[in-house]
Amino acid sequence: MKKTEQIYRDLKKLLDENFYPANSRFPSESSLADQYNVNKMTMNKVVSMLVNDGYLVRGVRGAGTRVAERQFALKGTIAFFSPLTKYTVEVLQGVYRECARSNFAVIVESPEIEDFPHRVQLLRANKIRGVISATFGTPLLPDDMLLACVDCEATMNQPENIRFINSDNYFGGKEIMSKIIERGHREILIFSMERFNRSLDAPNTPRVRGFYEAMRNANIDKIEERTFFSANNSLADAEYFLQNYLQRFPKTTLIACDSDPAAELIHTAALKFGLDCPGKIALTGFGNVSKLPIATVDQNPVRQGELAARSIIEGLSGNWENIPCDTKVTTSVVNLEHIPIKLHSS
Repeated sequence: MKKTEQIYRDLKKLLDENFYPANSRFPSESSLADQYNVNKMTMNKVVSMLVNDGYLVRGVRGAGTRVAERQFALKGTIAFFSPLTKYTVEVLQGVYRECARSNFAVIVESPEIEDFPHRVQLLRANKIRGVISATFGTPLLPDDMLLACVDCEATMNQPENIRFINSDNYFGGKEIMSKIIERGHREILIFSMERFNRSLDAPNTPRVRGFYEAMRNANIDKIEERTFFSANNSLADAEYFLQNYLQRFPKTTLIACDSDPAAELIHTAALKFGLDCPGKIALTGFGNVSKLPIATVDQNPVRQGELAARSIIEGLSGNWENIPCDTKVTTSVVNLEHIPIKLHSS
């Protein structure tokens, strides 16, 4: 990194942290040149850069340079790309919270996939270099733009300009299934929409792997046979699942879903067949966005949004290489009282 750029970043950081208060006199270029062991021409260039960026104001000859009043000045803008659902709105709440602390603005975009490249180029042309993608996969961005992906599983060999922020879905899946089993349920079915969202032959998601781990630990058999992978929001698949899997496993006491929307789909299909679910057949979800009386996993989306925004803000300040590639946010089981205790006869 050039000496000029390094000094600029050091002084900008001090100004951002109010080390030099607004309207105070900024150190002279001569003293700063001595401090950083550079010539006055180099320091004049650095100060000019800070003036151009609105951090400093030059006085008339002899009056010196003063620190600009910046409490209403934006440091930058971050774009938030996502379909707007209850879950992603909570992620956005966290993004806003972190940006407000750091004097960043947020642009909210929910484009169709085919419009995405044009919107990205529009942002880039307007010098917006930070993007947060929530439940939108890993869109391809130019190398000079930074991307934080929320609720998207990290894979190998991702570009250097991408970071992932996820809830610990494996732990969440294992924890809720362990609670289900602790309450006496062993005749369990699994209804999944998450894997199908990626591709027909995609591996099981972390949350389903967590389900399986808890079930294997409890020596529950036929785990794969108890699992159905549905197309996204397919009521026909939910109806097929209830008709066929309850016939194959007539002693079923609980259906574990890998998302709250999947649980709501099962509830809708159950109503058509006159089944009491949730009720006689218990139901669980994942995501904590449903109004159904079900146990579910809180993925802490607000915290994910905060960390996504923080990673972009730090990255734009030159600290991208020190940000973890895959950050996991703690999950927790909520509404546990909606898993009925199943008593076994001796």
